[in-house]
Amino acid sequence: MSGNQFRVIVGSYEHNLLCLSLNLSLSTPVFTPIFHFQAHILSVKCLDTSKRYLVSGSNDEHIRIYDLQKRKELGTLLAHQGSITCLKFSKAKIPSKEENVDEKKISNKWLLSASEDNKIIIWRVKDWENFGTLKGHTARINDLDVHPSNRVAVSVSEDHTIRLWNLMTVKKAAVLKLRGYSQNGQFVRWFGTEGNFFVVALMNKVLIYKTATAKVHCEIDTGKSTIMQLETETLNGVDYIVVGLNNGQVTFYNTTNLDDEEPTIKEAEFTLLGHTNRVKDMKFFTNDYGTYLLTIGSDGKIVVWDMKTREQLAVYDSGERLNCLAIYDENTEKYDTMKKRQAETAEIDEQSEVESDTEELKKAMFGEKPSKKRKRNKKNNVKKVSVQLE
Repeated sequence: MSGNQFRVIVGSYEHNLLCLSLNLSLSTPVFTPIFHFQAHILSVKCLDTSKRYLVSGSNDEHIRIYDLQKRKELGTLLAHQGSITCLKFSKAKIPSKEENVDEKKISNKWLLSASEDNKIIIWRVKDWENFGTLKGHTARINDLDVHPSNRVAVSVSEDHTIRLWNLMTVKKAAVLKLRGYSQNGQFVRWFGTEGNFFVVALMNKVLIYKTATAKVHCEIDTGKSTIMQLETETLNGVDYIVVGLNNGQVTFYNTTNLDDEEPTIKEAEFTLLGHTNRVKDMKFFTNDYGTYLLTIGSDGKIVVWDMKTREQLAVYDSGERLNCLAIYDENTEKYDTMKKRQAETAEIDEQSEVESDTEELKKAMFGEKPSKKRKRNKKNNVKKVSVQLE
C-alpha cells in the first residue's frame, strides 16, 4: 500500500454511499472505487466516522452503522421520528507525547444524532445504547457540534435559538436567542484549540460567539452569497473560519485579530473555486504528508486541494448529486486488524431503551468505571445484519 493514501466516502440524493481510495503518492492521483451501494430508501443527508465505524443518516429516519474494518453493515438505530439532519461522534482528544498515554486505549464514547423531530439523541458507542435525549428545541435541528472537552454540545435550529447542552447531566446549559437577526442558524462549530469560541452560520452571515460570555464577539458578512457549509481549521499556525458558498467558492477568513477587544473581519484572505454550483460539504484531512481539503458539490464532483500550495490536486466526477462527505485513514482496514475483529462479535440493538439509572449515567459521562458488583448481564435483542459493502 502506498504512503499518501486515504479513503473518501460520499452520500448522495440517489440514496447511495460511494467509497473511494485516493492515492496521492503517484505522479497522477488515482481514485479507486471500494464500494458503491444503496444505503437508504431516501437521500443520504449526513455522515461521520470514528475509528472503525461509519454512520449514515437519511430522510428515511434511519441511522445505519458500518464496520469499516470488516466492510460490513452492522445494523440500524431507530429512535427518531423525522429526517436525520446531523451525526457527530465525540472526538477523543489525542494526548501529547509528554502525557504518555496509550492512544489505543482512547475511545470516542458518544454519537450524537439530530433530527427534524426537534431532538438530539446520545448513543453510547460501545454497545449502541440510546443513552439519553436532549429536548428543548421546538423546530428542526439544523446542526450540532461537540466541544473539544466532550462535556458540552451546541446546536442550532429553525426555532431561532442556539442551545448549549451539558453532556454530563444530559440537560440544557443555556439558550441563546438570535435577537436582531431575521435568519436561523444553519451550521455551528466550536473554534480554537480549547473551544474558546463557537461559530454560527446564518444564510449570509457568520456570528462568532465568545464561549465565556455567550455573546456575539464578531460578525462576517458574505453579501449576496448563501452559506452552504461551515468548517474551522488551523493552517500554518493561523486559525481560519472556512465557508462553502452556493456559487461553488470556498472562502477562508483569517481570525488572528479575534482576541482584540473589537475585532473586525471584512474580507476573505483567499478563495478556492472548484465547483460550478453549491458546495454541499467539505472536510479537512491531515496526515504525515500534509493537510488536504476535500469539497463536494451539487455538480457531483469531489475536489481535492493541497492546503500548502492551495492548488487543486485531483477531481472525481461521481455522476450523482452529492450531499455529504466523510474521510478516514487507509490503515483502518489493515489485514491484521480485520483478522482480530472477525474473531469478535459486532452486534447492536435493533432499538435500545433509554438508560434510566442517573448515577450510572453520571459515572459514564465523567469517565468512571462502573462497579463490578453492579455490572449487569443484559441480553440484547439484536438484529444481525451481514451485508457486505462492495
